[in-house]
Amino acid sequence: MRLPDGPGRAPARQRRRCGRWFEATRGLCGSAGLFSEEYDIAQRQQRGNLPQTFVHAMMLECAARLGTPSARGNP
Repeated sequence: MRLPDGPGRAPARQRRRCGRWFEATRGLCGSAGLFSEEYDIAQRQQRGNLPQTFVHAMMLECAARLGTPSARGNP
């Protein structure tokens, strides 16, 4: 889910939901903090090659956006 840019901030409920999704996704990375190509939900194991650059880049972008004052609801 993408947080809006500029002065039109997401409602508090949407910000909380984005934060929960971010933390849940962050918890799926391996012990080295890397994501693989696939994740087996049934066995709770990563599958495929490591690392996946685009996934890591998106996680960094999400962390930065969720960490901004506007995303936290501060002016």
